[in-house]
Amino acid sequence: MSTRRPGGRTAIVKAKAFEAARALAVEHGLHNVTMPEIAKLAGIAPTSLYRRWGDVGSLLMEMAVERLNETFPLPDEGGLLADLTQWARRIAAGLNADAEVNFFRVLLATTTMSPETRKLTLAPRLEQLQALLARADTRGEATPEAEDVIDYLLAPLYMRAVLGMPLDEGYADKLVRRLLKTITI
Repeated sequence: MSTRRPGGRTAIVKAKAFEAARALAVEHGLHNVTMPEIAKLAGIAPTSLYRRWGDVGSLLMEMAVERLNETFPLPDEGGLLADLTQWARRIAAGLNADAEVNFFRVLLATTTMSPETRKLTLAPRLEQLQALLARADTRGEATPEAEDVIDYLLAPLYMRAVLGMPLDEGYADKLVRRLLKTITI
């Protein structure tokens, strides 16, 4: 009697590819990871990787978004202010982290990815944001649009990281307050 593999072959291939890509990125840096190296380390045919992701940037980005969603799901603290504050603080801390393979570093390393592919890859994270905002709306809280969260909260955090400017909890809190002031009831 055979046992069924959880997630099937596709999930196993994806997990092996992500594990190999992460190991190679830590060892050689994100810009030095190639599909053939990932395939060799993962024990997967390179054609399987190219068929699924097309290029190494797409694989790395999907890996980073999945890890971000699993490791740092958007908070559900019972109120929009608490949710956004905790999330902004996590982002600030993550942007200050020295980890070789974090979402932000992968985002920067995959700048050649097409806007359509990037949007598709980031869709699960945007769905989490929409769910966070929908919970607040259901509780009767005044809720910003997702685009306003991007413009008033995420963009300033990531831009400061690009420019090497300091990020801390105080700055994250300030951005949340500024965002919530923009809501019109």
